[in-house]
Parts: sequence; structure tokens; C-alpha cells
Amino acid sequence: MLHGLILIPYYFFGALAALPLLMIVCRVIRLKVPIHVLVGIAIASSVGGIALPLILDLVDLQAFTARPMLLLGLASFVLAAIDGLLEPVLPLPLDKELQQL
Repeated sequence: MLHGLILIPYYFFGALAALPLLMIVCRVIRLKVPIHVLVGIAIASSVGGIALPLILDLVDLQAFTARPMLLLGLASFVLAAIDGLLEPVLPLPLDKELQQL
């Protein structure tokens, strides 16, 4: 049971990496989606991306080590930087929502 606690940071970093990826996709295809919808999709994809392979026995719990988690953290920073670079070129309505937070 306690071994399952290692998944908590994976859910967190997975959602942090998925959100800027979704924002980049929305910028490129000019999709106008509210930020709360993107956050919900990022969280659901993070949980699904971790839970489904475990449920389907594609991976076991021992596969979740620190290295992939660090790669997720690095990916979140890289994707956020790319999104920041695209913001002036491809603005979206969700940028105003984020500034109001």
C-alpha cells in the first residue's frame, strides 16, 4: 500500500507537463478553450496515463523511479518556456484569464 505513494509526484509532474503541452496545441491550432477546461484535461490525462498502464499490467509499480519523474519535471519547464515564447506570436483568450489570476 505504501509503495503506491510514489505515484503522487508522478500525478503532479504529469499534470504540470501536460498543461503547457495542451496550451501549445491550442495556440497552434487556434482553439479557444478556457483555462479551467485545459487544467481538467491535464489532470485527467496525468491520472489516466499513470493508472491505465498499471491497471492493464503494462508496467509494474517498480518502473516508477526518480529518473522518469525528473524527466517529467524537465519537460514541464521546457514546454512552459516554449509556450511563453509562443504567447506574443499566437495570443489566446486564456492569456487574459491567466493574467487575472
